[in-house]
Amino acid sequence: YKLTIEMDTENKSEEKWPDEGILYIISTPIGNDGDISIRALKSIRGSHVVVCEEGKVGGRFLHKYNISQKMELLNENNEIEKTYELIKLLKAGQRISLVSDCGTPILADPGLLLVQECIKENIKVVAVPGPTSIMTALVMSGFPINSFMYAGFMSREKSMRISQVAELAREPRTVVLLETPYRLMPLLEAFFAVIPKRRAYIGCNLTMPYETHHYGTFAELYAKFSEFKFKGEFVIVLEGNADSSTILVPESSSVENYDRPRRRDNDAPRRFDRDSKPRYDRDSKPFGEKRFDRGDKPSGERRFDRDSKPRFDRDSKPFGERRFDRDSKPRYDR
Repeated sequence: YKLTIEMDTENKSEEKWPDEGILYIISTPIGNDGDISIRALKSIRGSHVVVCEEGKVGGRFLHKYNISQKMELLNENNEIEKTYELIKLLKAGQRISLVSDCGTPILADPGLLLVQECIKENIKVVAVPGPTSIMTALVMSGFPINSFMYAGFMSREKSMRISQVAELAREPRTVVLLETPYRLMPLLEAFFAVIPKRRAYIGCNLTMPYETHHYGTFAELYAKFSEFKFKGEFVIVLEGNADSSTILVPESSSVENYDRPRRRDNDAPRRFDRDSKPRYDRDSKPFGEKRFDRGDKPSGERRFDRDSKPRFDRDSKPFGERRFDRDSKPRYDR
């Protein structure tokens, strides 16, 4: 690792950089700092600006490799306005390196708009490849990868996630997907409900010294991770579909009971429609007897009504003798 940095430092002065603006899309290590490439370091050090997603993570990255270039932030909060600021710099002839917190930019991070605008404005874009958890997991899975599908991230809602898993279960190719560290068990639960006997691989903390690899069916993996409390980065690879009869697609009713989504889809069946009788109306008694009706007396006696004598009035003495009345002498007289 030290030799890599020294070689890059020695060749730094020999590099001739073009005068035109260039956007470098640079892949960074996904866990192991030694996976940074010499080309990536050269490209970053030859840039005028390094664009990161988060200030603290980007600052540690630049400090780690002794990089002193100016840093700019591009994230979901400022992507639109920052993109056009960077386009102006590129048109002025500056070179910009776009890096992510780890891995390849744009895959699950902001930056797509910047690339699109560069292509539109005929600004040169150069991709500097590097470590990737997707390919690392695929080659470690043991499944055929001559043709595979990257499924990305699953939905956060359980009912939608079940539907997505049922669709992926029919895919004949090997499928690889990513997820955030705290959603491993919900994802395994969905696969266990649909394809419990399908073989899969889970790679945890890939490229790290303490990386672990887990093989088995989704039923076995679900049971294993229910006891083995894991927290960290992971990638799931599942074997392609060889027999569609092994797919256990839950019925719509069971999926709805599994989790009721917060928002109703437009295509989802309504609980009632305008042409049919609603769930209840004012003339009928919903879910049993109504507590009371305006036309008849409720289950218990009302304390008073308009036609009957109220609980007390001015002419009677409520709850005992009044202290004084208007016709008699008051308690105190001037």
